[in-house]
Amino acid sequence: MKKKSKVCWLVYIAAFVVFLYIGYKVPYCHDEWQWGLDERIELMKNGFKDYNGRYLGDLLALLITRSVLAKAVVLAAGVVWLLDVMYKNIRFEEESRTKENTFLLLGAFFLLISIPSTLFQQIYGWPAAFVNFVPPVFLFLIYYNWTEWVYTKQKQPAIPVWETIMVIPLGISVQLFSENITVFVVFYAVWIVVYTLIRYKNIPLIELNFLWASIAGALIMFSNGAYSRAADGSDGYKEIHTTVSGMARQFISNIWYHLSINNWVLNILLIIVLLILIQKSGRKTFATIEMTIVFCGYSVYSVFHKIYPQWVFDSDQNLNNAINTMLAILFFANVLLCIWKNVNRKERISMCILYLSSGTVAAPLLAANPIGARCFYVSYIFQALVLLKLIRYLTGRYRTELFYPILITGMAVCVLCVIYVRMFLAIGQVNDYRAQLIQTGIEQEQKEIVLPVLPYSEYFYQTIPPNERWAKRFKKFYHIPEDVTVRFEQILE
Repeated sequence: MKKKSKVCWLVYIAAFVVFLYIGYKVPYCHDEWQWGLDERIELMKNGFKDYNGRYLGDLLALLITRSVLAKAVVLAAGVVWLLDVMYKNIRFEEESRTKENTFLLLGAFFLLISIPSTLFQQIYGWPAAFVNFVPPVFLFLIYYNWTEWVYTKQKQPAIPVWETIMVIPLGISVQLFSENITVFVVFYAVWIVVYTLIRYKNIPLIELNFLWASIAGALIMFSNGAYSRAADGSDGYKEIHTTVSGMARQFISNIWYHLSINNWVLNILLIIVLLILIQKSGRKTFATIEMTIVFCGYSVYSVFHKIYPQWVFDSDQNLNNAINTMLAILFFANVLLCIWKNVNRKERISMCILYLSSGTVAAPLLAANPIGARCFYVSYIFQALVLLKLIRYLTGRYRTELFYPILITGMAVCVLCVIYVRMFLAIGQVNDYRAQLIQTGIEQEQKEIVLPVLPYSEYFYQTIPPNERWAKRFKKFYHIPEDVTVRFEQILE
């Protein structure tokens, strides 16, 4: 096993420290209030019966809600683990590739912290969502890394016995966090077995073990009564709709946005790399011209949509969403086409599978309600990995001086880290002031407690109760008497 460089460890430590601070300062919000209640302990004792099948995620939610230190450590460790798994997938093994590996590692870190604010809010800024939507991503990518040779090698390599054994608890664990990832993992486990059988005429034990383990994990999850209640509409919160019209509306009105145009920074970088790839190919065919037009047009529209989201193609919202959906599909298809035509056979299959997976993993969401940006974190990571693989391909194939790319990427990472640390310092200060006001109000037996609205609300989830039901949970979480009125006011700058 290749030892990590000092630069690699430095980046890992920096990532851990930054997210440890964010995790420590990010306020408890919305769902965490209920996890702080004693009823949740009773729910755990009953095996989360009729609640959901996210058993490992629910246990982590209980842990982080009852310990601020655990909240911070879980957030930091989860991000660093994901960064490490991504880096293992894209790094060069050769000692001479130190600069390329540094660039790729910094690129991976940048993509993890430059996610859209909506995604930041519902992943890094919402601890209860983080524990359900981040762990299954790096757990799946561990298996992907172990079996990626299926797409890239002519002969089956020797597979360590420990991987063949450890893939069993891995396959079960990855299924107990998030429903759409659970469904995707089962299909992927079947796919890779079939693909390996066709290509190599045999199936390695590691794939069979992951297949039956992932199916077992899915059965454990979906045996929870919450899903039958969601299917018959009696849950009161979760819904499962299977009509074609309902799924079409879900895709057109919701999914296309989070799956594609919302990731505008990632899209711009991906388009730049793809245009470089086209230019390096030297071809001037109809296909390359069409791809160039689509990429340039979509990049301009992505930036403009970010700056001025109120602009529409048509005043009819459904028609406008339909047009945006078609543009997203066109962009998605052209990314696959560009990779297939301009990357060598050894590496293009893996890239295309990952990019297709970013869309496939969202397919179960067509039938689910409610869904949010958090559900698409896995899609973002898959697309980010494709971008990093393309950068690796270009830097490996065409020798490039990387001093300035490393400097620019490193500086961008540092600036973003400083921005986030300063942001959550301000959030933490006001949140601590809230706690003081609550404590003073309780001690003085005040009948009304006025609390300030936290700053930078785009980067963390709800900390103001949206209705009376959540107001009761908020009061119980912070030990505020039920007869006390809680009011929230914006702080004047």
